Amino acid sequence: MSAEFHDDHLPSDRHHDPEDRWPGFEAEEALYWARVLLRHSPGPQRAGIKAQMHTAIERGVPVTGPEWVRTAETARGDGFTPVLYQTLFETLQTISPASFRSHPGHRKTVFKTYVPGTPYESELWSDWPRLFLTEGFDARTATSLALLRAEPRFPQTQKRGDVEA
Repeated sequence: MSAEFHDDHLPSDRHHDPEDRWPGFEAEEALYWARVLLRHSPGPQRAGIKAQMHTAIERGVPVTGPEWVRTAETARGDGFTPVLYQTLFETLQTISPASFRSHPGHRKTVFKTYVPGTPYESELWSDWPRLFLTEGFDARTATSLALLRAEPRFPQTQKRGDVEA
């Protein structure tokens, strides 16, 4: 059984106040988060559903997907704005997951007929806004530093044929 998504489930200005779907967010901020999380979803979603969500967001309706509000709340608590969140996740796409064991590309959720999702991990990214905004590192360097600092949390897996020291 697959989850279907219909346009009548989308909030509209007539039926839903953005505060109903995005508690604690002003309507404009909710719309910005919805745009960013549509592109950088924390979990996988069917492409057709994302297309419908895109249409609603373009109409100015701040829809939500699974875990979007919690993700936005957590990221905002870590100092992220929608623009900073987008910058981080676009920067991650320029760094190969093979470069760092801590890279979230290793934990990307993928299903056969879904657009993949990459979860937001507060313990990994909470210092990123400070590195970028206060310390003055460019986005890619701030991202690499955060990944490097997290490496000890992700033990190296032993490959076949490797001898334990």
